[in-house]
Amino acid sequence: MKADVVAPHVPGQAPASMGTTGRRSSLRPGAPDGRRSSLRPGASPGIRGHGRTSQLAASRGAGRLFLAVVLLLILAASPAYAENLGPGGGTRVIAGDQVIGPYRLYITSSPEPASVGTVTYVVRVSDPDTGEKIKDVEITVQLTHSPTNTTLEHAATHADAGNPIDYAAHIVIEQAGTWDGTIVIHGPAGRATVTFLQRVSPPRGLNTVIAAGIPFLVILGVLIGLWVARSGHSGRQVPGG
Repeated sequence: MKADVVAPHVPGQAPASMGTTGRRSSLRPGAPDGRRSSLRPGASPGIRGHGRTSQLAASRGAGRLFLAVVLLLILAASPAYAENLGPGGGTRVIAGDQVIGPYRLYITSSPEPASVGTVTYVVRVSDPDTGEKIKDVEITVQLTHSPTNTTLEHAATHADAGNPIDYAAHIVIEQAGTWDGTIVIHGPAGRATVTFLQRVSPPRGLNTVIAAGIPFLVILGVLIGLWVARSGHSGRQVPGG
């Protein structure tokens, strides 16, 4: 039969509690596992880190959406400016590598659609049999606006094309409407004539550009509002700031 061990009592001290093994307990009252808690009162583990992660993800997502909307605005606004810069914008094919008279012709105009301002006509002339480019012809581009009895005429040259193969004419059109176009080619092999209609729209004003950009501005405002609301919600989830 095992006898209990009783520690000697020292006056002024509380009797020490001894276990069955005879070792004195090192636990302090109120600390069950002997370790001091690192959590602040009212804080739950993982909430603070989760709140910061959610806020960071929301900020990144909003930033990407903002960049996407800005890119769409740039792409949408670019054609409005290109249409008034002469070369650039869309291109219209007036004659697509067709044999007309003694020549094979490829004729384009830009921008398309054309608006009041500079319209560029480019002509490439080839031998219909050999395909060799013909570089010594004379080309004239003529536009006639019947309602105002206005005629514009300009020579197409290698200098205006910027290369020794094509011929180009840059014509400034100041009147909107439908113009009767004629391109005449004179060369050693003879003469060729191409007729076409050139429609010219009024210039785009500031009101048109603003109206085109309103939908994109509305979308941008909605995205910014969602980002602000989500950022505020994430901030309220973080205890103590």
